[in-house]
This record gives sequence, structure tokens and C-alpha cells, in this order.
Amino acid sequence: MKPVVLGCVGGLLLALCGSQVAAQPLAEVARREKLRREALAEKAQTDNTAPKVYTSADLRGGGRLTTSSVEAPSPAASATGTDPRPTAEGTLETADEDQWRSRINAVQQAWDRAQLMAEALQNRVDGLWAEFTSRDDPAQRTIIEGNRQAALDELANTSAQIETLTQQIADIRDEARRANVPPGWLR
Repeated sequence: MKPVVLGCVGGLLLALCGSQVAAQPLAEVARREKLRREALAEKAQTDNTAPKVYTSADLRGGGRLTTSSVEAPSPAASATGTDPRPTAEGTLETADEDQWRSRINAVQQAWDRAQLMAEALQNRVDGLWAEFTSRDDPAQRTIIEGNRQAALDELANTSAQIETLTQQIADIRDEARRANVPPGWLR
């Protein structure tokens, strides 16, 4: 019985003490991180040293790291959405995240619309076929078959459009891969 009482008392003490300890608010953590970064920037300015920039070559270098004296992008440049990135030739290329996102999203939305249209057309074709088979009047069957054929033609056009859009999405992703665009920009 004694361990049960001690366990209950311990649990009660933990509950009381735990309610006194509160987690740090996210705003406070962000404020401290901002102050820390400002202090590092001031220290780099007073020492006249550029921050270390690690490149992709460092990752492929077999474990030995080299640093570049290229300055890191300023916070103002990153706020505008431009991100200078070194290419294989060593030139700086500006990659705009919003531009890549809007480009892939426009094609993806067109693909989604075409896919939805294809499903709706397939339902229409199926419904017209059911209506065609349930009619005995040849005149009505002729009209229904004409509507069904028009829906089939539109379905074929929409399917071709889906294939074209699928290829465009693949081309954009391939182009982004070649331009060293982070994969998250295309999601």
C-alpha cells in the first residue's frame, strides 16, 4: 500500500509543478533568434569576415569541406523573392520561387480541370449509351447516337489535352531539376 500512496503523492507533485512551468511562446523564440542573427551579422561586420557558404561541390568532395568567399544573400534580397544561386559555370542565376510555383500551378490546375472534364464526358457517354440501348424508336436512337458521338469526340480531344498537359508538367519539372530549383518550389 505504501508504493501506491507514494506514487499518488509523486503524481500530484508532478502535476502541480508541471502547471507552473509553461512553454516558451513562439513569438519569444522568434524574437531571440532574430537577436542572435543580428548579433552574428554585427560580429561579421566588425571582423570584416564573410560568412561561410557551403556549395554542392563540398557535398561531393568526399568529406573535405571548402568554403567560398561569396557573400550570403542579404535579408532584403531574400524578402523580394530573388535568390541568387551559383550555377555549374559559376555565374549567378536568379531563381524566383513565386515564378516557378505559379508556372507549375497553372499547368497543374489546367490538368485537374481537363481530368474533371474527361470524367464528366465519360459519364455523359455512358448515360447516352444506356439511353440509346433502352430506346426502341429509330429516330430517337439516331439523335441519341449523334449526341453520344459528339461526346466521344470531345472526350478524345480532352484526353489529348490531358496528355499534352502531363508532358508540360514533366517538362517543367525536368527544367527545374536542371536549373537546380529546390523540389519544394514545385509543390
